[in-house]
Amino acid sequence: MFELVHATLGVDVISMNVPDTEHGLSMCDPATGRVVIAVATTPHPMRQRSSIAHELGHVLAGDLDDPEPLVPGDRSPQEIRADSFARHLLLPLSAVRRHFPSGHSSASLSLSDLSDLVQEFEVSPSIAAIQLRNLSLIDVDTCTQWRHRSTVNLATTFGWGSQYRSLVADSSVPRAPQSLMTRAVEGYQRGVLGITELVSWYGQDAGTLEQELGPPRDVDQTEEWDEWDDDAPLFTNAPEDQAS
Repeated sequence: MFELVHATLGVDVISMNVPDTEHGLSMCDPATGRVVIAVATTPHPMRQRSSIAHELGHVLAGDLDDPEPLVPGDRSPQEIRADSFARHLLLPLSAVRRHFPSGHSSASLSLSDLSDLVQEFEVSPSIAAIQLRNLSLIDVDTCTQWRHRSTVNLATTFGWGSQYRSLVADSSVPRAPQSLMTRAVEGYQRGVLGITELVSWYGQDAGTLEQELGPPRDVDQTEEWDEWDDDAPLFTNAPEDQAS
């Protein structure tokens, strides 16, 4: 999801250590118009993926342009729409139909089938159960029961616990914003940014990072920045939180 959002929209997605009650938010810099999505590091990788998709829904719907900021936890139409967008992006109904061709009924599906969807599409059991219910492949009672299953229980029960632990390890580590780090490294190589700034973002020691990047280049101070706006700040200081 990090790479998908960056590659398709040029929007950076950051993951950082924040309190457990925080899941994600979208920010727009009023000076540059650049958008950043921030999500929490978490031992729940499927939650992190849905948080990114949820925030992407806000960005694509133009919710960041709304003069009235969204209230975290408020079940507003914008929040409900973002939830729906995330669910259909991560697990499209067409993909569920292909997974369960005609002939399947609510009586024929099992927890193993739920686990298969969760594993293949890396979604929560709740998202998978809702999509199955939307296609009438399970009944209301089954949907309610399956929505409350835990991913780790499904993974352990149906043999993909090792894969799930790998996903947990990845979602638990902070991730630096790619576009910003590209610009920051360029700043370091031009001698206008210290290595300590990169160290704090990448979580590496200065010696290792200097060895990877090499010393700053000796460049003409009048040389223009390639592909970047000279007037744009390197690190923005006053982002506007517009969606959550």
